[in-house]
Amino acid sequence: AVREGKIVFCKEEADEALLHQHLKQSLNAERNLKIIYSPLHGVGEFNVKSLLNKVGFENLEIYGPHREPSGDFPNVPGHVSNPENAAVFEDIIQHAQMTGAELILASDPDCDRMGAAAPQTLDTQGQWGTFNGNQLSAMLCEFVLRRRMALKTLSPKSYVVTTLVTTKMVRAICNRHQVRCLDNNLVGFKWICDVMDQEGPADFVFGTEESHGFLVGDYCRDKDGAVACLLMGELAAEVKASGKSLFQHLDNLYADYGYHGERLITIQMEGSDGMRRMQDLMNAFRTAPPTSLGGLSISEIRDYQQSTVRRGDVSTPLDGPIDNLIFLETDQPGNYVAARPSGTEPKVKFYMFTFAEPGSFERIADVRQTMERRLDGFASDLKQFASTIA
Repeated sequence: AVREGKIVFCKEEADEALLHQHLKQSLNAERNLKIIYSPLHGVGEFNVKSLLNKVGFENLEIYGPHREPSGDFPNVPGHVSNPENAAVFEDIIQHAQMTGAELILASDPDCDRMGAAAPQTLDTQGQWGTFNGNQLSAMLCEFVLRRRMALKTLSPKSYVVTTLVTTKMVRAICNRHQVRCLDNNLVGFKWICDVMDQEGPADFVFGTEESHGFLVGDYCRDKDGAVACLLMGELAAEVKASGKSLFQHLDNLYADYGYHGERLITIQMEGSDGMRRMQDLMNAFRTAPPTSLGGLSISEIRDYQQSTVRRGDVSTPLDGPIDNLIFLETDQPGNYVAARPSGTEPKVKFYMFTFAEPGSFERIADVRQTMERRLDGFASDLKQFASTIA
């Protein structure tokens, strides 16, 4: 097959071609930042290090304990190399506090997803925190659109693509920048990339999903952890130059676009009857759903499998994709829950969303505390409802 030309090996020329495309995605020139990068025992260093060095992030450290490519993932908690898991950053944060690093980036083993941690303030020896996928989606979306607007490369045809279970803050940011937000899509980057081909890649600006997937450019049809590291480094350097931390920058976005608080919980349904219980739980949401969650009344049920919207006893058609996905909307707009069974594991995922209008709160700390309590209430009621399924 090799002799006949049916198999072509991808060598250095493929790396060079990808780097060439990555360099086109740079959006600013700020580079005064000390970064620690972890490939989490995967292959990301081959692309991320060359890219960040090439654009001028010279103060870059590869985190040694996670540097060796290994399918055993020996030095991460539970041997699970997932940048969504805040625990993988714990040891790196301790190292960063000692070395004065200002940003931690990590990619999963095949380097298509990115996670990040940063100091809460400009004091690198102080308290650090990690960002969830929705927060990263919002910050990177705002950064990309703001920079593209400054570069005058947006048009009325420009669009951002995301999913049904990703923060609605992305839509608010798109509305502010007067670009289209195509968010009526199922979970998975294949759906985001399908929209790219339907709408035309020339007008695509940004794609994102809450599970730490990000893409800019039209050079591929999948999420890209390397280009996400580039964007996150550029955003962090820009924010530092303005005298703020990334967390302070995120709070400013909340004040501007409204507070969006999200959380994901999963309920395991192991054993030989796990699949049946998962099906029974989804059927219960369809036939006898809870009437309230977290003290808020359920006002609407959107069922993407049956393509219906139900308000009380009135059912109307739902315009959207078809999947085993149910939304429970409360009587307070922006506060809702989505339920979806995993297609590969014995568990049901619950995506929980809270929202407070901009101007409806004075202090971010207060509204954050209120919304965390609401999310706690959502989670408690969902677990209680699931426990009734025998």
